[in-house]
Amino acid sequence: MNLAVITTFGSNSGDNFIYEGFKNLFPARAFDSIFLINKIDIPRNDSYKEFIDVADLVVICGSPIFYDECYRMKWQNRLIEYSKKSGKKIMLLAVGSNFKTTPDGSILVPDIIKDKNYRKFVSKYDKVSFGNFTVRDRHCLEFLKSTGITNVKQIVCPSLFAGNIDEKQNEKDLIFIIWGSTFWNCDVEPKKILETCKEIEKSLSSSIKDKKVVWVCHDFESYKELLKQTNKDNILFSNNYIDFQKYYSRCFFAFSVKVHGTMLLASMGVPSLLLQLDSRASVIEQLDESYATLSTPIEQLTDICFEKIREIGIYRDKIIALKSKYKQEYDEMFGGLGLI
Repeated sequence: MNLAVITTFGSNSGDNFIYEGFKNLFPARAFDSIFLINKIDIPRNDSYKEFIDVADLVVICGSPIFYDECYRMKWQNRLIEYSKKSGKKIMLLAVGSNFKTTPDGSILVPDIIKDKNYRKFVSKYDKVSFGNFTVRDRHCLEFLKSTGITNVKQIVCPSLFAGNIDEKQNEKDLIFIIWGSTFWNCDVEPKKILETCKEIEKSLSSSIKDKKVVWVCHDFESYKELLKQTNKDNILFSNNYIDFQKYYSRCFFAFSVKVHGTMLLASMGVPSLLLQLDSRASVIEQLDESYATLSTPIEQLTDICFEKIREIGIYRDKIIALKSKYKQEYDEMFGGLGLI
């Protein structure tokens, strides 16, 4: 059996973390080939069709594919159309939402009654889907159910399996501020969010003397903008996502605005505090974790950080148990679909 996996190449390392987790979960040895299709390229040329033609199954893994006016997205519509034409099914594996969020944390879900296009769009996926829809956040689950989809269940994002837990937590020498200025559905100015991150950096730096606080950027645009704000030597960035595995292996704790920075650290048993910028933040609820909102006072954010640092051992043990539980869920799902 051959797979065609829809992802992105090089633009955001968070997508690579999802794919790493997918590879660690999916029984790749049982497949002849796995072809990667860059979803950004789908509207630009027809090369994706060649991979789908030789694939037995198309997989969309971990992407936020349901959001405001998602039915207008060319890569999704072309993929669905060609899947239907070629007879190749699409497996929605732990896909997510990206709905607008207010500073106090309220999620603004699209009005599917007023805009009928959402139901039509979801029904297109339903006609070509392989097995149940699986989603990674409760907002996506609720949205799909509101459109009439019943064959949907929630499962943890594959990025939880991107890294491994080791025994050397106390030897880790870095604290991260995981930054990104490229977010879709937050109306708060990046400058204000950056100021919050700088305040947290200051608090962590002044209180924890045996660790160095550094910034981490997953994409070049965020890195380029951050260079205007802080010293280059204090930022970790690479065009090769493999480097991020090395960076993250040195992290003791993080304050993060990037969901998959938080998830990669979780996969390694390392806690972080995630700042909610849109509905994607709810992905970490599957870890029995909560996130902070943009309306949370700095003093409270700082207190939460130090509380998490004090309970690092408890967090690590919890993640070990959750990874075991969710791995079993994935195995049962793949087995039920006849993929293992």
